[in-house]
Amino acid sequence: MSAGTYAVGGYLDGHGSRMAGHAALITGAGSSGDFLGTGAATALLLAAQGATVGILDVSEERAAHTRTRIEGEGGKAVTVVADITDEDAVRDAVDSFAFMAGRLDAVVNNAAVTPRGDIRTVDRADWDRVFAVNATAPMLVARAAHPHLVRSGGGAVVNISSIAGLRGFGTGAYGASKGALQSMTVDLAHAWGPDNIRVNCLVPGHLYTPMGDQGGVQGRELRRKANLLGREGTAWDLAWAALFMTGPESRWITGTVLPVDAGTTTATGLGMLSRLTAPENGEPA
Repeated sequence: MSAGTYAVGGYLDGHGSRMAGHAALITGAGSSGDFLGTGAATALLLAAQGATVGILDVSEERAAHTRTRIEGEGGKAVTVVADITDEDAVRDAVDSFAFMAGRLDAVVNNAAVTPRGDIRTVDRADWDRVFAVNATAPMLVARAAHPHLVRSGGGAVVNISSIAGLRGFGTGAYGASKGALQSMTVDLAHAWGPDNIRVNCLVPGHLYTPMGDQGGVQGRELRRKANLLGREGTAWDLAWAALFMTGPESRWITGTVLPVDAGTTTATGLGMLSRLTAPENGEPA
C-alpha cells in the first residue's frame, strides 16, 4: 500500500474500541484528498477507535472533508472552524465542541505552518506568524481545554512537534517554535499532573505527508535513507502514536518527548554516511 492510499490505519486495521466513550479535539485535522496529513490521519484513527472527534481547522471545506471521511467509516465527528491564534475564537471553539460531544478527554495540538527562509532571511512578520500557530496556539487550545478535561476526570494533551526542534535543519522559526512546544509540554505536565491531565509530546521525523513532501522523488528517497530502518514513514505512523498517548494504555506516562522518527535523531551524520557507503558485506567503507 502506498503512503498516499486511503485506509484507516494505513498498514494496519485501524478499527477498534480503545477510545469508545471518549471525545478528542484535534487541531489542523482538515484534509482535501487521499494524501493525508497527520491531523486528518489522527482524527480518522481515533474516530475509528470509537472517539467522538472534533476537527478544529481554519478551513471549513477541509474540516468538512475529514468529517465526511469519518462518517463514511461509521465514526462520529464534529467540525469546529476557528483561527487558533485568536484566543476568543479558540475558547469558543473548545467550549462548543465540549458541549456538542458532552465531554472532552483529549486534545491533539497538531496544526503547524512552516516559514520562508532561515534565521538570516526570514521576515519578522513570518517569524511571528510561525510562533503564533506553532507555539502560542497550542497553549491557547490547551488552556481553553483545561476546565473541560478536569470535569471529565482528567485526560490527555498531546503536542505534535518535529525533529527540527531537536536537530539543526536550517528551518529557522519552525525549529525554534517546535523546540518551544517541547519545553511547554514538560512544564504543563508538571503543572497539570495534580489534575490527572497527562501532557506528552510526539516528535515526528521525515514523514511522507503533504507538508513533508518536498524535493520530489529524490528528496523522498533521501528522507527514507536518513532513518535507521530505511523505511518510509507516513501520517499513520504518527497517528498510531497519538492514539496510544491519548488512550488508556498510557495512563502512567506524562512529560515525555517521544521521537516517532525511525531512529533518525539517534544517529550521527558520520554514522549514517558509513551505512550508506558500506559495501554489501556490511563492513564500513
